[in-house]
Amino acid sequence: MTLTMAVHIIFSATDRRQAIELRQVSEVTVERSWKEFTGRAEIVMPRNIKILNNLTNVKYSDIFKNGDPVEIRLGYGAGEIPVEFTGYITDVSEGVPVVIRCEDEMYRLKRGNVSIVSSSITLKNLLEQTAKGYEIDCPDMNLGAVRFSNVAPVAVLEQIKKDSDGDLFSYFDGKILRCGVIYSDQSDVPVIDVHLEKQSVSESLNKKNSVENLLVELTSVLAKGKKNVVRVGTAGGDVIKKNVSFQISMKELQRQAEKIFEQKKAPGFDGSITLFGIPAVQHGMKVHIKSEIFKNMEGAFYIEKVVKKFGTDGYRQEVTLGDRAV
Repeated sequence: MTLTMAVHIIFSATDRRQAIELRQVSEVTVERSWKEFTGRAEIVMPRNIKILNNLTNVKYSDIFKNGDPVEIRLGYGAGEIPVEFTGYITDVSEGVPVVIRCEDEMYRLKRGNVSIVSSSITLKNLLEQTAKGYEIDCPDMNLGAVRFSNVAPVAVLEQIKKDSDGDLFSYFDGKILRCGVIYSDQSDVPVIDVHLEKQSVSESLNKKNSVENLLVELTSVLAKGKKNVVRVGTAGGDVIKKNVSFQISMKELQRQAEKIFEQKKAPGFDGSITLFGIPAVQHGMKVHIKSEIFKNMEGAFYIEKVVKKFGTDGYRQEVTLGDRAV
């Protein structure tokens, strides 16, 4: 059965123009990862589009302005098309072809300023003051004292990442700001079955062997210079040391250390697989790989990054694998 590719791009109405909906473009690329603050999209289209032909002698950069909201739907068939990106225009190229670049909700957190001063604050409360109006999803932890004076909201997120030694990544999932929620522990995380020989276009995977001896050491700095230290594993081999600047309980520190240990001990793969446009996948999901030929590649892995490309060559999803799901 042959499925017809479908695209539906909606530029919402503004105070300058009515809403514009496109169902034909040259190319669309959507790129999202929990390792990057900002999800991005790029729309490539010819200069002559039927729906815009009546707007003669008007520059595309006058029709599409920075900050205009945009929604991108990609899929197959004539039914409901899945939403793959929502965000705002950041740049319009007037060349041939026309290129419109977009960013997700992080676009708004790169603008404006916030000032936050507290002798003791939780991560959730800090994020609520940083990204007002957004739903927040994050671990329950105390950060201690913070001081931010007239900085862009995204600068707060960057400092949180820095102080956590890179563990507390922030990214948007639609209108939800998630921080430190990378690989969910919940059992209801979507699992996508992928048969390499039947469903993948290509794969570029390199095997990672399990670590024989591994020691994970996490240190949390408390008030007045006190420290909580947790060690998981055995000495004599690889050592992973992380300093957590935030004040978290010994129980939470132990849980994080055990999770790092299990993920690093498990054998896995570096690299990516390229899928067709269905099933639609997103980072944070789990992909369960099956293979008739490469049995050593089978297993469940978290998705770290997804790049979706829609155009004349078809609809493809380049999926970068993260840690093995344990």
